[in-house]
Amino acid sequence: MNRLLRKYNRILLAVFGVGLMIVFLMPQLPDLMSQFGGQGSLIATMGEDGEKVTREDWQMIQQQMQILQRMEGQLIPLPIIGSLGNDMEQYFLLVHEANEAGLIGGGASATINPDDMLRLSLQTGFPPAAIRQALINYSGIRRYLTMVASSGRLSDRRLRLESRRMLDGVDARLVVVPATVQDTAGTPTDTAMQAHFDTWAEVESGEGDHGFGYRLPDRVQMEWIGVPRTSIEAAIQSSIDANDIELRKYWSRNKARFAIDDDAGNGEVPDEVRSAFVQAEVDELRSAIARAANDALRTPRRGFESSENFLVLPDDWDSQRLPLEDLRNILAERFGLPLDGESGLPTAGRTESLQDLSAIAAMEGIGAAGTDRFGPSQTGARTRSLSDLLTRTREFGGMGEVPIQEGVAGPILDDANDGLWIFRITDTDPARPPRDVQEVRERVTTDLQRLADWERLQDQISAIEQTARFDGLDAVAEAHETTVRGPLNFQRNVHPSLPRSPQVSGLGQDQAVVDALIDASIALSHEPLTETDRAERVVVVPSDRHMAVVIAELDRRRPLQAAQFDQLLGQGALAQRIISDEFAGSDGLTLANAFSNESLRARNKFERVGTEESTEEDDLGQVADAATDSNP
Repeated sequence: MNRLLRKYNRILLAVFGVGLMIVFLMPQLPDLMSQFGGQGSLIATMGEDGEKVTREDWQMIQQQMQILQRMEGQLIPLPIIGSLGNDMEQYFLLVHEANEAGLIGGGASATINPDDMLRLSLQTGFPPAAIRQALINYSGIRRYLTMVASSGRLSDRRLRLESRRMLDGVDARLVVVPATVQDTAGTPTDTAMQAHFDTWAEVESGEGDHGFGYRLPDRVQMEWIGVPRTSIEAAIQSSIDANDIELRKYWSRNKARFAIDDDAGNGEVPDEVRSAFVQAEVDELRSAIARAANDALRTPRRGFESSENFLVLPDDWDSQRLPLEDLRNILAERFGLPLDGESGLPTAGRTESLQDLSAIAAMEGIGAAGTDRFGPSQTGARTRSLSDLLTRTREFGGMGEVPIQEGVAGPILDDANDGLWIFRITDTDPARPPRDVQEVRERVTTDLQRLADWERLQDQISAIEQTARFDGLDAVAEAHETTVRGPLNFQRNVHPSLPRSPQVSGLGQDQAVVDALIDASIALSHEPLTETDRAERVVVVPSDRHMAVVIAELDRRRPLQAAQFDQLLGQGALAQRIISDEFAGSDGLTLANAFSNESLRARNKFERVGTEESTEEDDLGQVADAATDSNP
């Protein structure tokens, strides 16, 4: 054995030495693999050519982000967006755009002297070169955003042209010829319907090509009762007829107000006094009815536990809760509310099936009711409408700020006529793709039939245009069994900061159609429209989104006036809006939105690659870990 060991001692030492080294390095293998094996791995692609963003690039961005976060209080805020926050993708893409604009400078643009840089390096643990590059990039981003905000790169010619496109108006008569379901249209095959469904099932309605999209929105089924003001007034009138003592006391207390004498003290109460008394009593009785309804609805659920501001309901809750029809009778008996007649308490109503929230908002009566108990709505309105409240339903992901859930009566609502509405959600169906094509079969069938007619209609555009130019819009309308609309006014903005709704009568919202009409008007600006041949004033615009052809005859131009142009130019409003439209699109978004992560990604075609492990949350976690390691 000893002889064997002496013979192979070198080989054995090498084998065991390697083994010991592996055991020693085992805890550090993940970090070593990350540093060496993953150094050049692909993180993302960007641009038309799919430019690669490597892990090495990303690690540099992480380091720079850490440095800037440490220096946040010492940095000059960025124009438009204020601060970078923790979004590394946003920082990376801002550096990219600033560099493409030639605004990433040299070492002097770091705006920090070498001594301060060394001191900062000692404080943070980052190399001076990394600190210098982070500050150079930050300075470049600041210059880039300043240039965008100041609009210094707009020529006079561009200012005038874009201002006209923004603020010029035009009156036009128009005919809208939509694709329809023709009588001769056959039923699409099951294969065609399934293929169409598979393509658009997960897309929101209206978001796909031609407005296709079959994802179902949040839907509810609900029941309700209403107590109109007329019913409350009728109850007060009935009470007066039975005993008018309180009415006469009111008259006595307010004789100076009405200046009507009652020498005997027991004569007929004037109608003016009676009406004023009823109005004074309505608010008090409304409050009493609301309190009584709330108490009656809460009694069966007293003692229930709650979770995140929602009630934990027992399995047999359906049998315990108070039916709204019973509540209707309780209120009618207690407060003398009439149950029949035009001024009576309406019969408890209910939706026959699940309804989306837009359909709920359009319902007569309760659809316009709301409450101010939970603060302003998302749009800033003081009162939250029923549909706004329903978006906070627990089953739709509500966080409990508005305690609404299936099976429990919601807050009592008021309408514009001082009526009360009491409602309860009986069923919910959160937003989801349809389970199968059968669930949206009617919509899919109609869309495919309209799509087939749209292809036919596009082949007729030239003929339609010829008819409009030579025979007029009336001939087009007659041929397609529709009517001529207008003249209607079209304009992109009423002010640079106020985009106008791109509504087209008979079509819906379509900014492309509005823009085409305005551009055509500007192109004919060499002479008044009244002196221009009709053939030149006809504009035919296919609306691919709505599968329709819009045939317009320009009637009158409403140009931007020179004085208004000079005023807006002096205020800086024109340039700001033009630059905002360039970066954020012409839908009125602010420049801040134009430089959000989502907008930057879309503009630069930035796509993360790899597994879900390469997420922003992981990146931020790495930043936090690295910052902790470098500053124990």
